[in-house]
Amino acid sequence: MLLFSAEFFPFFNTFFLGAFNDNLFRNALVILITYQSGLDAGNASELSFLAMALLMMPQFFFSSLAGELADKYPQRILFRIIKLVEAVLMTLTFFAFLAGSVTCLLWLIFLMGTQSAFYSPVKYTFVPRNLPDRLLHANALVGAGTYLAILLGTIAGNMLITCPHGKAFTGGALLLVALLGYAASFAIPDAPAPAPHLVIRKNIAAGIWNILKIIFRDNVLLHCVIGSSIFWMAGALYVSQLAGFCKEIIGAREELVMIFTLLFSAGVAIGAYVCAFFRKNKNVLAWVSPALVLMAVFTFDLFWAANAWQKPSPDGILAPVSELLRIPRFWRIAADLVLVAVCGGFYSVPLLSLMQKRAPKEQTARVIGANNIVNAAMIGLGSICAGKLIGTGLLDVSGIFLLVGTVNFLTAIYLFPLRKERL
Repeated sequence: MLLFSAEFFPFFNTFFLGAFNDNLFRNALVILITYQSGLDAGNASELSFLAMALLMMPQFFFSSLAGELADKYPQRILFRIIKLVEAVLMTLTFFAFLAGSVTCLLWLIFLMGTQSAFYSPVKYTFVPRNLPDRLLHANALVGAGTYLAILLGTIAGNMLITCPHGKAFTGGALLLVALLGYAASFAIPDAPAPAPHLVIRKNIAAGIWNILKIIFRDNVLLHCVIGSSIFWMAGALYVSQLAGFCKEIIGAREELVMIFTLLFSAGVAIGAYVCAFFRKNKNVLAWVSPALVLMAVFTFDLFWAANAWQKPSPDGILAPVSELLRIPRFWRIAADLVLVAVCGGFYSVPLLSLMQKRAPKEQTARVIGANNIVNAAMIGLGSICAGKLIGTGLLDVSGIFLLVGTVNFLTAIYLFPLRKERL
């Protein structure tokens, strides 16, 4: 079984713990801002979007350097160094949570984003370098594992930050998981660097432009990158909106944020894992555009259901989940959220696999870096624009779903030419 094989399982453990930690941190910070900071709804929502933008911004600036390093140096060394940096950052985060400083935590989430920027090319080149004949299956497990880690990290983040002495427990858990991830990285099998004589560019702007040219030269790679970026942007907007959506639109207590995030993460994991059953079907890319169309349909329905929603307690009292379960329209909202996530998880895995297959072997990490730059630009731009639209009152929280659904539908049209590609 691939998951428990000697060449895959140590890698799975390492990235799983990292994804768990990222989402424990992010979700605990969003709950802290939304429910415990004392800010009004508009400012809290805008600050939550700022946190997402700070997390993704380093991907834009450092992914070119990260891609070059991942092509130049052996993967085992890079895994160990990057996980050690995570442990150091989580030590600082522990003290920031103890102090309850939102400002310090926002700086640290930026630094965590920087660490993630250097980690991503190493993570996503492991499969094509070590398991080139099992791309779809391995990427399905990576996608499912990542979102399972998101699910569990979300549970932990919500439970820890809301319990007595929650800030101390949250910081301590982040540090412990970072240390476990560092230990797990020592069991990852080594692979030689594909381009050991590569000269690292000192000019960041020139480095960004040079790795972007790799994808601009190949129309298939460009389609994969744009499609992947839409997935990450949509996912970021969905997840970062959940706290405000649950409080301001549904009128629910904070435990619903955890439940909805779990449903979304579980849906993406299911969608990603379904791709493992398509690994013998070389025409799996023909299903990408239909999955995106369905994603748009469910997103539109989520918008309509939210606009027809009547708060159970119009006097401003936040309702418990037990009360919401008795309302039929609530089940429609929950079902839409899960189905959106399943479609997103399904369509993202073939795009990643095709990107890895299409990239030149000595440039795979740089292609992943270029993908991360475009991802970060779209997530950052989408998060900032959404935050401003909500902060200025031009859109409410549910209006973002209408915007994202439209983007999903247009992306389905854009990716239609990929239906003829084969894995």
